[in-house]
Amino acid sequence: MVYVIDFLATTSKPDGEVRSFLRQNNYIDESVIDEDESTKLSFNVKVDSAYVNKVQQSFEDESKGETNVITNKAYHRTLNNFINTLVEKDYDFEKSINSKSIQLNQDVLSSVSFEEDDVTLFDSKVMFFTQASDNNYFIIKESFDLIFEKDGQALHLGDLSDGEYQLLFLYSLIDLFDSENTLFLLDEADSHLHYKNIEKLWNVYDNAKGSIITTTHLLDSITKSGIERLKVIEDGQIKSGQELIHLTKRLKNLSEINNVKFQAISWFKNVVLIDDENDWKQFKLLVKRKLANNIKEELNIEKKLGNFCIIKCNSGFEGKGKEIFADKKLSWLRNFSEYIHGQPFKTKNIFLICDRDELPFPNIGTDTCSLLVKGDNINKVNSNPKSHLLSWRRREVKHYLLSHTALIDNIENIESELDLGDKSKLVSNSSCDNTTCGEYNDKLAIIKSDIVKNIIDPYINDGDQGFCSVMAQEYVYKIPKEEISEDIVNMYNYLVGENE
Repeated sequence: MVYVIDFLATTSKPDGEVRSFLRQNNYIDESVIDEDESTKLSFNVKVDSAYVNKVQQSFEDESKGETNVITNKAYHRTLNNFINTLVEKDYDFEKSINSKSIQLNQDVLSSVSFEEDDVTLFDSKVMFFTQASDNNYFIIKESFDLIFEKDGQALHLGDLSDGEYQLLFLYSLIDLFDSENTLFLLDEADSHLHYKNIEKLWNVYDNAKGSIITTTHLLDSITKSGIERLKVIEDGQIKSGQELIHLTKRLKNLSEINNVKFQAISWFKNVVLIDDENDWKQFKLLVKRKLANNIKEELNIEKKLGNFCIIKCNSGFEGKGKEIFADKKLSWLRNFSEYIHGQPFKTKNIFLICDRDELPFPNIGTDTCSLLVKGDNINKVNSNPKSHLLSWRRREVKHYLLSHTALIDNIENIESELDLGDKSKLVSNSSCDNTTCGEYNDKLAIIKSDIVKNIIDPYINDGDQGFCSVMAQEYVYKIPKEEISEDIVNMYNYLVGENE
């Protein structure tokens, strides 16, 4: 059908994408009234004896008063007119017709009356050719050929490159079927296309009246589509492109070029570098448990935190020798800043959230956000975006999952393993942020990560499958609000405060 819809698009839509494509490539001649004078559709037609018998039976049934007969259908009325006009005048379906060649141009096509009835879903011409070529019923599909003639030279549709052929087909679909009520479902429609043609195709997509859902594996399409419209298919699930961890994983499979990933990231207003994307999920659960009292408030928190692009980037600070705290994140920041320098970008804030690791406890700052290490603009290449270096006051986010109530079934063994002592141990209905002396609970903050992981992982990990959001949510919601540290609130307020 690609031959038919290309032909119908150029002959019926002089201001359409197909005609524009053919005109720009100098493939056709046009009249002064914008008719396509040179594109021709050729094919073979036939009427077999089986259809003749059906028509004759229909005549008999109609003479007996039947009205629901094939001779009253739009398809047959068009077929009758088509044959009488182009094949055999006064043909009355008393005999079959052997295969005959037909060639249509815009002028010849206009001489045929294409009928409609109550079941006509699309343009009457499209409906007729679709029905007539189904199972070679009247038109023999294999005989289709589309010819563009220009200055005495004939160019067949099959002579076009794969990319031109595909682009022309996509343009035809848009020209013929686009409307406010149309949903196009396209599977890798950009394959085989030159990058310049991909840009043209996305311009057409953007100007379509209807809605378009398309899959792609091409970086050019990913960058042209707009990050807010991206969805990533991963393990059979649809995930938002806003969760850039999913997108960057796919980009890594497609290309190792960091600039491509940086370009995608630069579309986001707020970017968070965090040691693991699961840390962000745990943080969100803790925020919602601590601050939300109903579903509406949870959704509001989810909406606010959903405005952040999450990038996995390790800290790896062991506090030895000349190590620089957050060195890997700072390196990422420098590379990103160098990339966007002189480039258009939308990023306003970059938050480097670090595990505290071996950073000495007294060095933790006490700025507006009590978790803040250094909150001024640490980006030395550009003043914009603003960059924020942050750290959990406890060693890492998993330390905030330690809860007397949630772990009550095994609390004695756990407290023995934690070895916190009487003044620092987990307490029911207390966040344990402060000791009795009013100082920050430094013992709880510096427990080795592997100890905490051994305690918490069985509650939030599904065996070999790793982190499980469902299990983590069930566990977090066993923690009383009073046992969740104010550090979580402070981090949340700092992030959303800078975003507002």
